[in-house]
Amino acid sequence: MKTWSFHIILNREPNNEEADALFEAGLDDCAVAGGPDGSIHLMCDREGESLLEAITSVLIQVGKVNGLWAVGVGQGDAVTLGDAARRHGGRTQASLRQLASGQRGPGGFPEPLIEADNISLYSWAEISEWLRIKLGDDIPPGNREIALADATVKLACRAGALHRASKVQDLLEMACRPLRTETETEAEPGAKPKPEPKSGAKSEVRVA
Repeated sequence: MKTWSFHIILNREPNNEEADALFEAGLDDCAVAGGPDGSIHLMCDREGESLLEAITSVLIQVGKVNGLWAVGVGQGDAVTLGDAARRHGGRTQASLRQLASGQRGPGGFPEPLIEADNISLYSWAEISEWLRIKLGDDIPPGNREIALADATVKLACRAGALHRASKVQDLLEMACRPLRTETETEAEPGAKPKPEPKSGAKSEVRVA
């Protein structure tokens, strides 16, 4: 089973009692940290069959602590050149070091965010954009599953704030139905689409 690294942005900083409750809920593989923009998040290294499964399991545990909830999902932007090489998958740390020093490439490699104790931290967003534009590297702009989870959490928060959670559940159910039906049909040749639920039937989609 793979270990996935990501962070869950919280609505606020937990107090000591809440921090203990998070740990007791099973979040011993996550650490509370503050972002440069003042946000508070859980830095998580969670095992799971998939990234979305790992994120979901953390969200469930956060939901067990009254007064705390997730407002977003992300992946740390600050990276060393070694981290950047691993995320890239097609370049080595030595290659990126040569690009950063100007020994290779067109020059203009993004400057480090932080330099301390012989460690330089760069912005992965800046590095990946520079590599795509300047060198034509085929790097996706961001992790699609992270983006999907983040959009879902933000939608749930907005729906809850507007007291429209049940309506959004129905909206998601109907919006996803054609895609789900098509997928089920492809998976089972000759299978008939499932009948529409009766009016007032409970939606299977849950929006917090």
